[in-house]
Amino acid sequence: MVDENKAVNEQAKKIIALWSVCSVGKSTLACNLARKLAKETNLKIGLLDFSLITPCLHLFLDLEDKESSIEYILKSWQDNYSYHDLLKENAHITKNLPNLLCWTGLIKNPQLIDKLGDIQTRTIIYELFDLVDILFIDVQSDTLLISTDAALKTATDVLVVVDQNRNTIENTAKWLNNLHARNMDMNKFQLIINQYSNKAVYTKNKIEGNLSLPLLGTVPGVSKVNYDNSTVSLVPLLKYGKFDKAIENILLRLHLTKAVKKRRILRDSNWRIFK
Repeated sequence: MVDENKAVNEQAKKIIALWSVCSVGKSTLACNLARKLAKETNLKIGLLDFSLITPCLHLFLDLEDKESSIEYILKSWQDNYSYHDLLKENAHITKNLPNLLCWTGLIKNPQLIDKLGDIQTRTIIYELFDLVDILFIDVQSDTLLISTDAALKTATDVLVVVDQNRNTIENTAKWLNNLHARNMDMNKFQLIINQYSNKAVYTKNKIEGNLSLPLLGTVPGVSKVNYDNSTVSLVPLLKYGKFDKAIENILLRLHLTKAVKKRRILRDSNWRIFK
């Protein structure tokens, strides 16, 4: 059993960045992908909020009253210092999912963004990657921000989240051209269409063609009432069958097949997050 778990963990080791140009549900998807994987496996899942100008993962995970993980790190930053233990100590453990850890963004002190340079960003990402098996990063849309640029470069997979709105598609195309011009590795970029409807003018084939990205999956629309109620009450959208199935399919297509299908292994009261 130990060897089998180790093989699953090695297969699953990834840094997955979620990026979009506007409010299309990127953070919601990041949160639900992380929840799904944590719920269905014994893997250690990390969720990092690098959407520094408009952080919101703390709202989804009911962490508004908790001190920001990244703010604490940046306030105490010293070059040539190991932040492994400090990041480990400042992880927020999600209620009912002890293997889902969250590091919250610049909630109360946005001015600290000036302290988050390339070295700081990469140090945080690599240290967190050493602490977990899968690290999901919710990044700011502006790719000229150092934190966004570094996250996109270090990620093993980049999920570009769009909806079927014409402005979203056009703005996404502009930013992707910008990334092409800066020699970003576009082979790891894949497309997710959120709130998808086959009745919309912009079909998945048209969007895929316009953005020149392979389509990883579509996420069906959830009614505004259900969406708003889930957001306000902090109840994950995974309770809706079609949404849950779409999230699982995305995880499977990210080559996490063994991990997703390995249901609830080692779920006992003595299970520890950090060995």
